[in-house]
Amino acid sequence: MRIVLTRREGLESPDGVNIFIIALGQALTDLNHDVQLVVGSLESSAEYRRHLGPRVNLPIVALSPKPLKGLASAAAWLRGKRIIDRFNPDLVLHSETVPLPLRGIIIQIVHDLQPRSGRLAPVWRSIRRLSTKRCDYIVATTTELRDELVRDLGISPKRLTVIPKCVDLQMYNRTGLSFRERAILHSGTQPYKDPGATIRAFGALNDPSVRLYVAGNITVPTQEAVDALPSQLRGQVTLLGDVDGQVLRKLHGQVRVASFPTRYAIPVASATVMEAVASGTPIIGSHQVSRDILVEGCNGRVVDTNPDAMAVALRALLKDDALWSRLSTGACRMIRRFDAVGIARQYVELATQAEGKPPAV
Repeated sequence: MRIVLTRREGLESPDGVNIFIIALGQALTDLNHDVQLVVGSLESSAEYRRHLGPRVNLPIVALSPKPLKGLASAAAWLRGKRIIDRFNPDLVLHSETVPLPLRGIIIQIVHDLQPRSGRLAPVWRSIRRLSTKRCDYIVATTTELRDELVRDLGISPKRLTVIPKCVDLQMYNRTGLSFRERAILHSGTQPYKDPGATIRAFGALNDPSVRLYVAGNITVPTQEAVDALPSQLRGQVTLLGDVDGQVLRKLHGQVRVASFPTRYAIPVASATVMEAVASGTPIIGSHQVSRDILVEGCNGRVVDTNPDAMAVALRALLKDDALWSRLSTGACRMIRRFDAVGIARQYVELATQAEGKPPAV
């Protein structure tokens, strides 16, 4: 089968959509499909390889060497349509709204509903509605997102299929407790990742024998949160900055706990959470992490993001070996549902079902 994976934005950043696209593209290639990626931009092939560390040399068509907006983006995607049509795909998997009439079975994958506020929110909603009308299937990556799509777009639940994001399990090491450092990992310093909440919880934990790693660009609020810690704890915090994907994957399998006090408008399938699950690492997460990937008492703890509540949950996972082992085992069982090869087969099955059917309206 000839399959195109698209993304309207760039490919080199290690965000959840790109991690998903690379994992899925590799799995489809492993299953002997002919895969092509068409993305809005690719500023640096070296940064793409450093951040995402693909194990398969996927063919990539970047419509621009830099991010495009407005009319320039629209013109680029008209060129992208011609490129995709020449490839003559059997299946096109959109990871963002690309409302173009294309050949083959079209599946629109919805990862989130942002942006839904601000001056351009009505425009984006109109684009999403138009795009969903031109596809054969709409896939939501979490059950919460599926339910919100029904409300937001006013479409029938029957038009929606839930298929989660995926990770390439070959790229993660699941080590036992004896190989783990008494450490916590927080991945991501964007405001919605709320690194300050993890740092404040680390302060409330007040255990100088524990180390905290924070991955992501070192922002002013992140540095200020570290500076506010007592002196005996500041030296136990390592701000890693913009780390390689391989280094981050190794850390996920090295620490004892991963912290995700994430703030989403609608719970989504965070790729960084899935990376922790793939590494067998128990999670402390907010109520905004999807219940599809963080299940209380199965692979982690769902907690309020105030420092004291997080510190209690962190302390338990750092000190209770039996609890850690039970949640780590739960994570290793859970991640089988997100194996990229299995997810790839689900998309191929959808395409097979849609063959010969007119597009849904």
